[in-house]
Amino acid sequence: MKLPDYYKDVNDISLYPIATDGVDVTYVDEGRMQGFRFVPKEKLHKGLVICFGGSDGSPNFDNAKRLAEEGYETFALFMYGMRNQEQTLRRIPLEQFEDVINYINKNVKDNKPISILAASKGSEYALNLASKYHEIDNLVLIAPSSYTFAGLDFKDYGSSWTYKGKELPYIDIKKSSLKSFLENIIVPAIIKSPISFKDTYNSAIEKDSSSQEKLIPVKDVKANILMIVGEDDLMWDSLAMANKIKEENPKAKIYPYKGAGHIFAGNGIINIKNVRTATGGTAEDNKKAKIESIKAIDAFLNENHK
Repeated sequence: MKLPDYYKDVNDISLYPIATDGVDVTYVDEGRMQGFRFVPKEKLHKGLVICFGGSDGSPNFDNAKRLAEEGYETFALFMYGMRNQEQTLRRIPLEQFEDVINYINKNVKDNKPISILAASKGSEYALNLASKYHEIDNLVLIAPSSYTFAGLDFKDYGSSWTYKGKELPYIDIKKSSLKSFLENIIVPAIIKSPISFKDTYNSAIEKDSSSQEKLIPVKDVKANILMIVGEDDLMWDSLAMANKIKEENPKAKIYPYKGAGHIFAGNGIINIKNVRTATGGTAEDNKKAKIESIKAIDAFLNENHK
């Protein structure tokens, strides 16, 4: 699977292809709000769509660009790693979203409804945001999480997110079973086979006697929710977690895709910085899921941005 050039360094904004026909693309540097704004020359839908990427730190540029080309005003925003932000994925203050709200109120005339489209770790962030900020009207969660998990900075370990100066209660992935950790992470790393994180996440949830307290408070979310899920996700069990979210919010919609993985591209293995990670799915099923999920996302946004 060939990744876009910006994956060489997701924080280098010069690597992003901002020349887009029919869309003005600018970089927004506004306090803790860091990322790209896409304004179509002909805006066809009310409000705006904010995109967040996953744990790699990228801003979901491709989805923001695609939707802007379809007439949505969009933003592709960084969660961390940029100016005025946390430099690693740990203890990211949810309050940084207030800089986004302030910018939108000041600079976007037609600014309702607000939808967030987020993937993987970004969907964990987005669901937490929507539980606190009711300005968010709609959520598209790709490979979602129903829990707050630990951050991914193992030198400065803690929750992924904070609110009002306190760490959100989190599932500690270091406390997964040793067997799962050895079988799925350590041994594959040694023999250079793909690392799968799914069992490690599942084991950490099972071993946490207070896991219920680590669930994202979905009952506090007012937004409409669409969840896009690959049934063969090997990064984490997004289907089980989507069902958990739906238990708390029965109106939430789940679109599951058979044979598809965490990322709807490639043959289920990605190679970033010489680490091979199993994401799941076959090339054919991932490709099919990509096409079908775009239709589902477009229908959901179209319905909610009239």
